[in-house]
Amino acid sequence: MNRKSFIRQNLLLGGATVLAPQSLLANNRDAQDNTFDQELILEFVLAAHKSLEETKKILESYPLLLNCASQFKRGDFETAVGGASHMGRRDIAEFLVEQGARLDIFNYVFLGFDGFIKKLVTDFPQYLKAPGPHGFTLLHHAEVGGRKELASWLKSKGLNEKIFKGIFG
Repeated sequence: MNRKSFIRQNLLLGGATVLAPQSLLANNRDAQDNTFDQELILEFVLAAHKSLEETKKILESYPLLLNCASQFKRGDFETAVGGASHMGRRDIAEFLVEQGARLDIFNYVFLGFDGFIKKLVTDFPQYLKAPGPHGFTLLHHAEVGGRKELASWLKSKGLNEKIFKGIFG
């Protein structure tokens, strides 16, 4: 390689090195611009606590909000279906499930998947101490879901708390 080619190649590589961080930052900025605003997520999650009509209205405008989670305190995450579940709003929870909402163990307890829950808790007893949104327990979700037999079973396994207070600070 002659001197001229060497200099030209190194100038091109040097320029690319200088420009690369800027292009990476631009890509990161684009990714941030493609996320939902936390206030919109919170509005949707709060609507699912109390109003089927408002939940439908927001989801119609923003269908990809369906599985977004709001963080109320550090580590205290809640989805719309989670809010509907711990508030005992079966109409809202079932609507969200019909739309394809992802479920967790607390939603399954609320909705009445008793055999599945018993198998999970038997195989993984640490779930008895798992906090749901705002610290609500499996027992709370069983009771607001009207799952009396499951609530009794959870109590027989040692779960007596309906909420683990202070867990999220």
